[in-house]
Amino acid sequence: MPEVLAASGRCARWNVTVIVRGIRRPPSQETPTALPTLPRLTVLFLALVLAGLLPPRADAWAAKPKPPKAQADTEEVVPTVRLPDTARPLRYRLNLTIDPDQTEYSGQVEIKIALSKAADHIWLNGRDLDMASAEVVTAAGEHLPATWDQVTPDGVARMGFPRSLAPQTLILRFTYTAPFDPSLDGLYRVSEKGLNYAFSQFEAISARQAWPCFDEPRFKTPYDITLTVKAGDEAVTNTLPVREEAVPGGGRRLTFAPTRPLPTYLLAFAVGPLDIVKGPTIPPSGARRRPIPLRGVALHGKGPRLAYALSVTPGLFLTMERYFGIPYAYGKLDLIAAPDFDAVGMENAGTIIYSEQRLLVKADDTVDARRRFLVLHAHEIAHQWFGDLVTPAGWEDIWLNEAFASWLAPKVVDAWQPRMLTARVVEQEALEAMDLDSLASTRTIHQPIATTSDIETAFDNITYRKGAGVLSMVEGYIGPDAFRKAVATHLRRHIDGVATAQDFFGALADTEHDPVLVDSLRSYINLPGVPRLSLGWTCPRTGLQVLTAQRRYRPLGSEAATAAHWTLPLCVRPGAAGATTCMMVTAARQTLSLSQSACPAVLIPNATGSGYFRLSLTTEHWRRLLAVLPRLPAAEQLALLESLWGEVAAGHQPQSLYLTAAVNLATVPAWDVASAPFPRLKQLLEQAPTDSDRAALRLFLLQAWRPVLARVGLTPGKLDRVAPENTALLRDRLVAFLALELRDEDVRARLMALMRASDTQPPAEIRATGMAVMAQELGRPYINGLVDQLRSSTDAEEREMALDALNRVTDPTLAAEVRDMVFAPWLKLNEVNMLIRGQGRESSHVPAYWAWVQANMAHLRARGSSATLGALTLPLEGLCSATAADQVEGFFRPMAAELEGGGRTVDQAVERIRLCAAQRAGPPPQTQTPGQKQ
Repeated sequence: MPEVLAASGRCARWNVTVIVRGIRRPPSQETPTALPTLPRLTVLFLALVLAGLLPPRADAWAAKPKPPKAQADTEEVVPTVRLPDTARPLRYRLNLTIDPDQTEYSGQVEIKIALSKAADHIWLNGRDLDMASAEVVTAAGEHLPATWDQVTPDGVARMGFPRSLAPQTLILRFTYTAPFDPSLDGLYRVSEKGLNYAFSQFEAISARQAWPCFDEPRFKTPYDITLTVKAGDEAVTNTLPVREEAVPGGGRRLTFAPTRPLPTYLLAFAVGPLDIVKGPTIPPSGARRRPIPLRGVALHGKGPRLAYALSVTPGLFLTMERYFGIPYAYGKLDLIAAPDFDAVGMENAGTIIYSEQRLLVKADDTVDARRRFLVLHAHEIAHQWFGDLVTPAGWEDIWLNEAFASWLAPKVVDAWQPRMLTARVVEQEALEAMDLDSLASTRTIHQPIATTSDIETAFDNITYRKGAGVLSMVEGYIGPDAFRKAVATHLRRHIDGVATAQDFFGALADTEHDPVLVDSLRSYINLPGVPRLSLGWTCPRTGLQVLTAQRRYRPLGSEAATAAHWTLPLCVRPGAAGATTCMMVTAARQTLSLSQSACPAVLIPNATGSGYFRLSLTTEHWRRLLAVLPRLPAAEQLALLESLWGEVAAGHQPQSLYLTAAVNLATVPAWDVASAPFPRLKQLLEQAPTDSDRAALRLFLLQAWRPVLARVGLTPGKLDRVAPENTALLRDRLVAFLALELRDEDVRARLMALMRASDTQPPAEIRATGMAVMAQELGRPYINGLVDQLRSSTDAEEREMALDALNRVTDPTLAAEVRDMVFAPWLKLNEVNMLIRGQGRESSHVPAYWAWVQANMAHLRARGSSATLGALTLPLEGLCSATAADQVEGFFRPMAAELEGGGRTVDQAVERIRLCAAQRAGPPPQTQTPGQKQ
């Protein structure tokens, strides 16, 4: 039975005529004339009476004077991202009526709180809630009217009491309505084929848009949830229903089992005519004796598309549970496919929500689509322990939550299905994060949270990818068993509670007893930027010595300060086949001795490839490394290639050296290594100083990679029989590089022939590239077909492929029409964001895109969300001039508060443009291909 809150069941004593002041509405919800309060309350009161929740009372109809606002003896500072500790929630009771056919929903909420000191008001959170009544019930059972005042636009609210109350346990009661959110935050509506649905996304601070609450991760409490829905609608939340009642009009009131302690951001709701599909039961395992019911949830008619996701979940789940060694806590697991969802996945406890594009994959989809889903799925399942069962105490520690799941997910997928080739995902993504981390405007992993914009920027690749890379580096240094033991120790100490990064460091220290290791972690989370490690070796009589010096890396044109040093795990190996030795670099300059007397011809730095740093080596050292590069393990190849790119981007090594390395790796077996240079080579093409330089580089690249495609094949062949997944992943990226970046006419013609063939289908992995080539070559007729597909299709994956192809249009007139599709009502909001983010794929269109942004900002504000406005800056790096950087700064700086990420979004956009301009104006060696004379 659900625990009953104190003073519950006394709804008759709620004072419906309490005056509620200070409600703030966004301008779009303001009415032109003020309406009297009484009729709205009358309607609400009648609705409650008819629902049997309130008996009629004669005195409820009488208007009462507004009580004076309680004034403190001294001026009180309004809290921002952290509420005072005066009140702490102990339990919530949510009773929500959700009808997606309406424009708003209603709620009755009780919050049991502990008042720790005498107060005549408390602070909590609520945003754009139309509060009809608010009251407080004392420990003695006294019902007192309360005032509600939303004080800040982002939802800090003041609840005033008629007098000062002594420390005690209180019940706060609220009756309110709220609009469904127009963006994809809070509780929002989506429509498809004439049917309406409601879904939620509460992370980071959007629960306050759905109910009054203490909207911080440190406040974990149980929830008792009741949802009232109309006839024909289903309702899903974090637990299973335990009682169902009919309500007037044919609807249902569903009471759900109490939750375990959760923060606000981990609640979830899905309501509508949903397909709910029973999946295979997850069997008992280890200490968990009960099976876990598994369900899939999708829009009406899409239930069959959940088959693949449901089929793979038990194996992946059990592998994850075995890693933690702690039984799953949440009783059931639902996988929900949301058709419009700007995140790709959200780890709500027992109820994970995914975008349709990711969850509704099929068993015969591309290797890349299935692989991408499995890693995402493992990420969200990992959170059920690390994030849900043990939650960050504050947003400044969300990095550990996300970094850990990002680190563990590919590791678990690899343990369960190694043929999906996820073993190097963490290292590869950490290398990709170095671009962001090389900016002067980057942030630290452990970021102090002063504003809500700081919370938004905490969900970036510094948190996910750099954070995961740092954890991988630590695990590599101490070993998998020791790291796993520290994780289990940390979780067991804080089950159903909250913890900080320092708590995790404590578990690590108690496991490993190495204070320098914790110093290393602290240096990485508290210092911004990428270490640039200069490394050499010498061989005196005493044996091999490694010479190191470190400072912060900065690319050409950067103004970042370089005076910093990290406590840095370093593994080296003398020669390609020598023994690896790991040590800790603790000083800005340091000499490290190895127990080896022979002097190697080459020293392999960053052996294992997991070190999060860029290497600075002499040109001779690089040349010796390139000679053995094809024989090194794949992770080391990736790390060395990225370090060499960093040196080229900083102006310390010539472009020709990087091109030599890329060509040396073109024929290695590992798909991720062979394709790793492609994004960098595209950059070199775009930043070539002259057309002749660009043409020479393009010819060189064609000559180097055409033979690779001849070996791999445009269609499946011998290599596919030997290594099908590896070959498919390589073919996907290789064909895209040749057809779209190098504009290989032969490849494009063969690809179009495959796309047009009536008797055969092209390999699934090259279909997206084929669509893009068709869009470029066939123009309007083909574009019209893609637009018709977007208007009519409900297949999220097909729609995403159509948008990707449209973003590759080369005709300027058609490109302008594609941009204007942002305002099409048949495009979902997450698709609007996809379209905008892809506007830089054809660099020649970026100036026109920039002019379009400036001309249409008022319409873009109305169409999108803060995420949409923040995404507008992403394609602008291609402007690549100091003048353009000034213009972008002047345009976006005044509106920084409206962008997701705030001022940091503007800082990084402007800095990227300036760095691009500096690269383009770089030294002459940057433009050379191997063998070209200076």
